[in-house]
Amino acid sequence: MKGIRVAVVAGTPIDTKMGVDFLKSKGMLPSGYPVSQTPEEQSALQILDPLKLEEEVRAILRNIRAEGIDNVMIYCNSMSAAVDMEKLSVEENMNIITPFAAYKMIAKEYDLIGVLAANCQSSAGIEKIIQNENPQCSILGIGMLPLVVEIENGTLPEKIIEKFSLKQIIDFYKLNKVDAIILGCTHFPYLCKELEKYTDIPIIDPAELMYQKLAGI
Repeated sequence: MKGIRVAVVAGTPIDTKMGVDFLKSKGMLPSGYPVSQTPEEQSALQILDPLKLEEEVRAILRNIRAEGIDNVMIYCNSMSAAVDMEKLSVEENMNIITPFAAYKMIAKEYDLIGVLAANCQSSAGIEKIIQNENPQCSILGIGMLPLVVEIENGTLPEKIIEKFSLKQIIDFYKLNKVDAIILGCTHFPYLCKELEKYTDIPIIDPAELMYQKLAGI
């Protein structure tokens, strides 16, 4: 559904802009609301003070609702793992879509999934969502916050892949015969085309599935 107003809530201004740009490309009318200024600040809230993070997200949601926007896309995997967005959706009476909604949609399609996430809490959250839907599916998860920092700094994808030995991580997933690799951070589509050069394993970006959920497709 084109022309729908959507609030994009994400960890930093960079991934917020990524979410806004993605929805604009789909003909929606997004507005951005970052929670933190840096990946490190956001990760510290998620891991060390999730209650404070929930309070900050709730305050942003109330501002969004006051602006007459009822649809929200949480464009951040790790934040979705740290804060119960389903609870906030009910309590604030808003339609909140997270990457986790996308993972529920694909959980039953695979038996073994590799997850590349921003931190291990996010990887664990993705594992929980998928196994709740499909207990037979196993997860091989890796958390790498430094990737997020490099992406925010504008480092070229090929340089990031070389610096952090991501080709070797792809090889690890190949050797373990994963059925798919989830980009478990909304920053990581930045690396997708470069990663696809090294494997035929499907690489899943949840953004498209989130859009379909928002649009009612």
